[in-house]
Amino acid sequence: MTPDQWLADFETKTAELQRNAAAFRRNLEAAGTTVTTEDEAVTVTVAPNGALLDLKIAGDTELATKILALTRSACEQSAANVVDGFRQVVGSHANDLDTDVSVPGAPLPQQKPHRDDEDFSEKTVYRKESW
Repeated sequence: MTPDQWLADFETKTAELQRNAAAFRRNLEAAGTTVTTEDEAVTVTVAPNGALLDLKIAGDTELATKILALTRSACEQSAANVVDGFRQVVGSHANDLDTDVSVPGAPLPQQKPHRDDEDFSEKTVYRKESW
């Protein structure tokens, strides 16, 4: 195999991995779900990780808001407990690690990409096109 053939094969495999990663990211982002009871009295929306994002109770918005706030508070406290336990295990190295924990909030509306967000996945970065 010549170096050019090896490079072409490598670029093909890299492009395939990028496409697969992008597809996985799209599937993961769409993995959350909303479910409603048959009588439409209760609707819940969860993130891909199972975190409660939204709750609607027909006729009782205040109760739904309280439950949602309490659930988020419990998730945040639970995550903090896990991080604290982890820090006890790793000791003095804990500050060297990225242990920022957050619980997903309500989904943000989709925004159009900025001009700077160009997709470079189809462009070669491994060699000059003029070679």
